[in-house]
Amino acid sequence: MSKPSVRRAVQVISHGPSCLDGVVAAAVVARFYEGQRVITRLVANNDSDRVLQELELRSGGQDDEIWVTDLSWNSTATGEHLTELAQKGARIYWIDHHRTAVGRAGAPEFKVPFAGRVLSEQYSAARLTFNYLRRRAATLPAARARAFEEFSVFAAIADDNDRWIHRIRESKDWALAVQTLGGVESYREILRLREPKMTRRLRAALETGREAMAKSLELARSSMVDRMLDNGLKVRSACCFGYSSEVAAALYEGQTRTVIALFDLRSQGVSLRRSADCEVDLSALARLFGGGGHAAAAGFATSDLKRAPAERLAELLGDRLATAG
Repeated sequence: MSKPSVRRAVQVISHGPSCLDGVVAAAVVARFYEGQRVITRLVANNDSDRVLQELELRSGGQDDEIWVTDLSWNSTATGEHLTELAQKGARIYWIDHHRTAVGRAGAPEFKVPFAGRVLSEQYSAARLTFNYLRRRAATLPAARARAFEEFSVFAAIADDNDRWIHRIRESKDWALAVQTLGGVESYREILRLREPKMTRRLRAALETGREAMAKSLELARSSMVDRMLDNGLKVRSACCFGYSSEVAAALYEGQTRTVIALFDLRSQGVSLRRSADCEVDLSALARLFGGGGHAAAAGFATSDLKRAPAERLAELLGDRLATAG
């Protein structure tokens, strides 16, 4: 008896775990392939190499597709693994808008036989992905093509927020709701929508997020440290608990030539932002610590900072205990 055929798989690996742009980029692919077998994972930057190296073909056939959106990788072993998957028949697509990816387009780790690749800072990953697939929408049945075109408004919302344009009033609310509800659940909720009207779960997450963001901002303001540099720049550092983009926006308001550095106690990562007049390329700065991002918004992770609060607490208590009777 012959084995039953396995349905083709479309695997999507996108930036997460709670990034609006990464969530919508993944949802764009899923909407285009609506009704087919789409498997999505939302991955943090510092975990991209591991997840991509663990990828396997789900059907083993020539029809498998792998989409990497709003995300890049650093290891040549990752590129080699993706190349092996392509040689086995998978069609691999890569769409990213981060400066650290665009600037390294010719790096050895990216020498992969992609079926399609778009690297551009012109738009966010969600909008780049939508524009790329829109050109193929003519191959879809009419009803599915219309459903896909309707999704353009979500790509526009993600683009508006991720590039800090903020001409769409609700874009910041969508980003806050996604952060609070979580990427996987938000992805599922957004895929259900035919118009940009939040579901009950997303609205509830938005209200919860507003309260949590206020607490995170309070923590940041109470822990804030300013350091003036000889070159006229100011580094304003603080701790927060999630919502780093929103917290940073409040901390650089009214500041000049200022770099904001937030250690997020929830994600254990560092988020970098800058005041409007500051020209420091934060993606290059983050790259020095193994991270990346955009010129005006970047991040990285470092184990040194995870120990810093405990070390300071031990020092503080040790000074008292050393003189105890």
